[in-house]
Amino acid sequence: MTTAETTTGTVRGVAGDGVRVFRGVPFAQPPVGQLRFCAPVPVTPWTGVREATEFAPMAPQPDVTGKRFVGDEDCLYVNVYAPDSPGPYPVLVWIHGGGGVMGSPHQFDGSGYARRGVVVVTVGYRLGVLGMLRLPGVSEGSLSLRDQVLALEWVRDNAAAFGGDPGRVTLAGQSNGGRTVGTLLAVPSARGLFRQAIVQSGTGVGSVVHTPAEAETVGKAVLDDLALPAEALATAPVTQILAAQQRVTAALGTLVPYRVVVDGELLPRRPGDAVADGVARDVRVLVGTTADEQDLFSWLQTGGAKLLGTGSTMLDADALARARTAYRELFPDLPETELINRVRTAGDWWLPAIRLAQAQHAAGGRAWMYRLDWRIAPRGRGLGAAHGIDLPFVFDDIGNPNWRFLFAIARPDPARLRAMATEMFDAWLRFVTTGEPGWPHYEPDERVTRLFDDASTTVSDPNREERLLWSGRG
Repeated sequence: MTTAETTTGTVRGVAGDGVRVFRGVPFAQPPVGQLRFCAPVPVTPWTGVREATEFAPMAPQPDVTGKRFVGDEDCLYVNVYAPDSPGPYPVLVWIHGGGGVMGSPHQFDGSGYARRGVVVVTVGYRLGVLGMLRLPGVSEGSLSLRDQVLALEWVRDNAAAFGGDPGRVTLAGQSNGGRTVGTLLAVPSARGLFRQAIVQSGTGVGSVVHTPAEAETVGKAVLDDLALPAEALATAPVTQILAAQQRVTAALGTLVPYRVVVDGELLPRRPGDAVADGVARDVRVLVGTTADEQDLFSWLQTGGAKLLGTGSTMLDADALARARTAYRELFPDLPETELINRVRTAGDWWLPAIRLAQAQHAAGGRAWMYRLDWRIAPRGRGLGAAHGIDLPFVFDDIGNPNWRFLFAIARPDPARLRAMATEMFDAWLRFVTTGEPGWPHYEPDERVTRLFDDASTTVSDPNREERLLWSGRG
């Protein structure tokens, strides 16, 4: 056992194999009862020693079948993985993905980083309607974003208790987590709370937000589905809210229907515009995607999964049709499903990542680009370089059962898995500890990008002809 003295009390975790682990450490009061649709409130100090050996509940969400619900509203906790010797060490704060409606910080084991001299903090936050509802008189919206800012403030105040250096924080996330990291670059109250950022497969990063009117339209759709007066939302059963959340998701169609709000206060401007104007020029940014992001969603939807919407995040029907026509001319022999997947991979993930890197460079900041081209199986024989396959690699955690489903169709050679995990983990570790991932930074003339594969390369302007199809967009 091991203890740490936080600003609100003593926590007791577990130690072994060179790592100290503290699970379920609260950073806010439980957002329940009257606090359900309120901004997070800092945790109340406690006396004595609080046990931190078990994970706290994940945020309420549908399970993998989409037919029942798991988790609990009392979900605002962090997990800390720390080296077992004195620091100070750099800190990696991880925001999990899941489309903003599912996922958990407990899926990620930071022990690999801790053994190499990094303190890792994984963050729980509110999801879906409970985290992003905006309705006048009920919720101001963007509660998930407020949760994350408060968690970063907790890291600033408590990193040293675990051997971390609060002045050397890297904020990282994948999918919805990556999109969130891109958004936090533009949040004034988050400024100074991290000095580096990693954006992995951020869905429409820099662009996927709502205006107040758009958010209130979604909120009203939820309220109409529930057939309840607005004041009843504060006490409605959480399962009833989640069921309505799923029905509205299906009706709206988009992959990400619940979004944070450009409200003029917490988030004054669209994140991409703010980054272009230099709000994050002092933050070093590592940004990239996988080569076949959409493969995962096509596979899930073929199996009947209804946890996320089926539409594109960035492309409406007309834009998708125009892009499909252009891609067909460039790739005349590509099977139709692969063609559409390629279009959506570019529109929802690849081009937004390029735009973020370009905006950061234009503002006088530094960005580094990568792409994971390593495929689980050859094209046409299962998932390729699908959304999410980077996760076991960047945590050097390929044996984690949370990621086993990614390799269920084709079982890649274990030696390939190990080699890719070693290479990507080492690059992420270099960035967290030195601010340099190991290849030249991005700038629009050369567009240097690291392509991770069985034989990785560093190239200029990969897939240039495809990029130019999106003229005016990246």
